[in-house]
Amino acid sequence: MDSFVKYFAVFMCLIYILVGAGLIWGNGAFEVTSVYSVPIGLTLIIYGLFRAYRIYQKYFS
Repeated sequence: MDSFVKYFAVFMCLIYILVGAGLIWGNGAFEVTSVYSVPIGLTLIIYGLFRAYRIYQKYFS
């Protein structure tokens, strides 16, 4: 069960980063104006990187 949680957490970090990048580059998947898409996208990318760092500390070090 612990390995499932570990890999699910890594998967969610990747999802946060990809959704944030999708919002910033505006590939048409999200209908959000650029006024909101860049700050929200940056927030999601930073949160995904923060979560990845915390998961690395918890499970891989």
